[in-house]
Amino acid sequence: MSSNQNDSANNTAPSEGEASGMVRIDPALTTTLANASLAAYTDFEDHTYKPQLTGYTFVGRFYGWDEWFWEYGREERYGLIFKSQTVANRFVVAFRGTDSDADAIAEGFFEFATFKPYRNSISPVPDDVSAGFNDIYSTKGGAMTQTMQQQIFGFLQSVPMSEVYITGHSLGGALSQLFTLDMRVSFPNVNIQTINFASPRVGASDWGTACINAGAAQRITRVINWYDIVPDLPPSWDPFDKYVSLGAEFRTAFYGGHLPMDELPRHRLLNLQVVLKNCLPLNPQIWVGTFGDAVYPGYTMTSVAPPSASKDEVLAKLRELNSLERSTREGSSLAQPLIQG
Repeated sequence: MSSNQNDSANNTAPSEGEASGMVRIDPALTTTLANASLAAYTDFEDHTYKPQLTGYTFVGRFYGWDEWFWEYGREERYGLIFKSQTVANRFVVAFRGTDSDADAIAEGFFEFATFKPYRNSISPVPDDVSAGFNDIYSTKGGAMTQTMQQQIFGFLQSVPMSEVYITGHSLGGALSQLFTLDMRVSFPNVNIQTINFASPRVGASDWGTACINAGAAQRITRVINWYDIVPDLPPSWDPFDKYVSLGAEFRTAFYGGHLPMDELPRHRLLNLQVVLKNCLPLNPQIWVGTFGDAVYPGYTMTSVAPPSASKDEVLAKLRELNSLERSTREGSSLAQPLIQG
């Protein structure tokens, strides 16, 4: 890695609300962490895969429990840990995103839960964290003897560590935020930096305040696609009121795919990586161009400058449509909200 990556772990992330064109993110570090996130996906999908990351050595993987209902669920591979080959005591912890039916079910549980750090205390106690994310991180089932949280910290506290880079995509981005707060509370003397991709929101006001007080929010950069709805979920209206986005926001903007309103191509990490590969070397870091869709081969994605309009305006319109749809179908046995969490 370049020398400025070494420095980046010692600096706080830009303030919330800053986006592409206002701040720059390190191209080499961002690319490395995106590749680490992709490696975590591949490790789940192909158990014969030997995890690889340029400049790093694979040192461990960790598992999580996807609970469907009651005691039923499944233990799954959830992430990888790499150690730097060039910088002493530097590690990368990468979480994968949704890649199974079990994950999708877990992500749908937006009831609140209380987040408990691995060690030490936190103020305020965040009791408004998404239960779906928190349960994957802090519970165990089946034949598991340790939670994901215990597995990761059990490894890290057994080795000398001075820097930890944290990453994840989608659901993995949410888990990366839980782990970021945990690191700041449990090992406050370790330098950390988090760059995640297309991460949904994790918790509400107490969660946000706890992250700011612990210095976790200042270490997070969220890389998003402006046209991807996932980073704006859970939506900021009842019953999901007050969910917050934390850290600096680096925006890309691309759309396309097989269907006009198809979310998957706009959310897919492989498509986001193409845009990042082209925009990160530029100044400003904005790329306008087209590329092949990784979801639907033969279709084209279009990358544009991120819109200047506030995303809140778009979400407000979606909320209006949601309310209209519910009102017109009120009383119908088929009534369903237009936008579901």
